[in-house]
Amino acid sequence: MVLELSDKDGQVKLTCLGPNLIGGNQQLQYTVAPDVWFGAFPTEDYSISPDGAVHKAPPKDAEHHYSLVGCTCAPAFQFEDFELAKRSELVSRFPANEALISLLTYPD
Repeated sequence: MVLELSDKDGQVKLTCLGPNLIGGNQQLQYTVAPDVWFGAFPTEDYSISPDGAVHKAPPKDAEHHYSLVGCTCAPAFQFEDFELAKRSELVSRFPANEALISLLTYPD
């Protein structure tokens, strides 16, 4: 699952990646727009309730349940353009999504 947090309009968007394109409302690949905070987590490891609470699923057998994730940047990635989000800053901008933000960030 890809989580996007947009400073421009305050929108929060979840996009499910996977092979089930017809019945599962999944996409094989996805493009995140520039200047949007994003992160990803395994879809079946967590569930999100309508009120934004995050629930962790019981552990699964790592031999049969895994994720392969890649991130390609275009134009070419340059370290001077990279900014790692701080949990406290994202939570202050998107307080309703604190549980998801905490799942994907390190403590300050």
